[in-house]
Amino acid sequence: MSSDKIYNEAFVGNLFDRMARTYGIVNYLASFGFSERWRRQCVDEIHWGDDTHVVFDLMSGMGECWGIIQSRGRTVERITGVDISVEMNRRAAANLEKRPDWPVEIRQENILQNSIPPGSVDVLVSAFGLKTFSEHQLERLAVEMSRILKPGGQLSVVEISTPKGWLLRLPYLFYLKWIIPVIGALFMGNPDTYSMLGRYCVNFGTCEKFQEMLQKAGLDVTYREYFFGCATGVVGRKTVPALV
Repeated sequence: MSSDKIYNEAFVGNLFDRMARTYGIVNYLASFGFSERWRRQCVDEIHWGDDTHVVFDLMSGMGECWGIIQSRGRTVERITGVDISVEMNRRAAANLEKRPDWPVEIRQENILQNSIPPGSVDVLVSAFGLKTFSEHQLERLAVEMSRILKPGGQLSVVEISTPKGWLLRLPYLFYLKWIIPVIGALFMGNPDTYSMLGRYCVNFGTCEKFQEMLQKAGLDVTYREYFFGCATGVVGRKTVPALV
């Protein structure tokens, strides 16, 4: 399968539609439970303070970050989840029915072709959604993130990544190539579907290039590594223009 095709919107949406029923448990097992910790670390990178925030969760999946965002007494005006997968959004909506008090809305939308007004977002978060973008798409994503953030608005993203040290890198690559498809076969009866996650992760590498793209788009950002580089992230903000 060509590299171009695996980053096609329809292909990615269909892939996650098929994985939606088992994605949560497979993602948890495939990361040895670290996925939940990394989501929390991603959200905790934001300096929340006492302000009320308009938050957008990009590639939001089934809304795994929403409860974390609202924990610890944080004040949120609204959380908007943006995802292209119909089935992921359907399951996220079903989960929301159990929490009618949460100020959450869901957008069925490709973030690269979105209708979000410029300068309208206080906080952007994204957990484990970057790997499904090609390098060119990531450049467009960086521009969109800068466009929709308010001056002074913050962002924090995290992604499963390829460790640089060979002691972790070799077993990690073996795990991606062989073990995750086996886990997928156990839960879905289809190893090929989950093998795509490994392919995306290997192609993605780390968040270092995305940090550079965000800087080029005008954001003040810092690269992060979690658990020896098994996950990486970028945190920062859109600078406030100096008064003349």
